[in-house]
Amino acid sequence: MQTLSLLQIAPTLAEFFKVHLVSQARPVEQILDFAYSHNPQVVTLVVIDSLDFLFYFDFADELERIHDLVERDGVLFECETVSSHTTPAIASILTGLRPESHGILTGEDVGMSNVNSILEILEDEGQKAAAAIETKGAKPLWGRISYVFAVDDREDIFEYDELITTHTVSVLKKQDLRLMFSHLRAIDRFAHRGMDLSVAAKVTNENMRAIANAVGERKGMLLICGDHETHLKDRKAKQASQGKAPATVPLIVCCP
Repeated sequence: MQTLSLLQIAPTLAEFFKVHLVSQARPVEQILDFAYSHNPQVVTLVVIDSLDFLFYFDFADELERIHDLVERDGVLFECETVSSHTTPAIASILTGLRPESHGILTGEDVGMSNVNSILEILEDEGQKAAAAIETKGAKPLWGRISYVFAVDDREDIFEYDELITTHTVSVLKKQDLRLMFSHLRAIDRFAHRGMDLSVAAKVTNENMRAIANAVGERKGMLLICGDHETHLKDRKAKQASQGKAPATVPLIVCCP
């Protein structure tokens, strides 16, 4: 299995859409070959917060639809992360730059960077993009990309993810859409609070089932990845005591 970096996602998308993006990483030829062979009408990128490689396999039964996407006609990569926090990690996924280069380290930095994401670059080149994300991250995209769906943070994280999924499925019906970005958060919330992760995994799986079905109806390509390691105190303590490197995350590329 080829090991990549999350930094390679944005330059790979830029190469596929034939737009210019300045990055510290190179496109992934295997993903480009996959994309060219399927000629997708739209590309959807879903970041599942705290989905790391170990979690992906430990909860394989609960994430059966995601595993099925790989087994049917998908490709699975193992990716090195660039941050243990969501905001800088997602900014790196969308820009192809390390956190120290894009400067988006906290929620307060969102909208302050002069670096454009792949979503904005695509729009500037006349190709329509969309995002379904938390309100703080969505606001800087208003007026910059064609379709922006802002979801307020809330205690009921399942309701939050359901709204993200509903918006994602809805906008995928737009025939002019080229790139969709969404962010699901239930696993991360459950991990931080020490709650039953199998429940969060099952709900995430069903949301991904709905999104995959919508992508399939559009004859699109779906990319699913984590952003950082699952924040589990026991595991982090064990890794530190054994001197292990930070966890990697999966990147799944498929055409449902």
